[in-house]
Amino acid sequence: MICKMILSGAALPGTRLILVELEQKLGMGRGPIRDALLLLDKSGLVQNIPYKGAVVMMPPGYREMVLIYEQRCHLEIALAVEAMRLSSPEDIHSLAAKAKEMELLPQEKGYFFHMDREFHHQLYQLSRMPHLVSIVEHLMDFVQVFLTLRAYSVTHKELFNQQHEAIIQALWQKDEALLRTTLENNIMVGLEAVREELQRFSR
Repeated sequence: MICKMILSGAALPGTRLILVELEQKLGMGRGPIRDALLLLDKSGLVQNIPYKGAVVMMPPGYREMVLIYEQRCHLEIALAVEAMRLSSPEDIHSLAAKAKEMELLPQEKGYFFHMDREFHHQLYQLSRMPHLVSIVEHLMDFVQVFLTLRAYSVTHKELFNQQHEAIIQALWQKDEALLRTTLENNIMVGLEAVREELQRFSR
């Protein structure tokens, strides 16, 4: 809800987000609001300043998002290729189980973005390169505020599930070309979704 306030312009850049006011406006306690502000701080939409509190920042523009996605592609493909080299059959079975869990997620249920993020995180951890994985996670934080509450269509979910199946197939077959192509396509679908969300909130 705070994210929507910022992206829609209801809370302008430079505005202080005061806990008491947010409690009244959102009708909830201080704990969840503090948690939300910490999450938004990681995304760059809010800055928590000592002795001043949370202040609204400018959201990333589309051009900046394009550059974020370009960096994501470069890093995530490199991690996935390393994961393919190091993964055991048990690792791939575990990743396939996560993909199956996403396939069985009822249409009306939310959290699709979070499960998709977990799938990618599980894949990249197989690379055994925790420092680069943490950089990817930080880049994902900037994207999360645009996609976490998005209502994914059946078509989008089916596409993501098909791409996850292809990623797993590439891991089994040690097919680097398939892995690179599928993962890049999978990541860049998210950029189109971000563009749609930015347009929706700028109306």
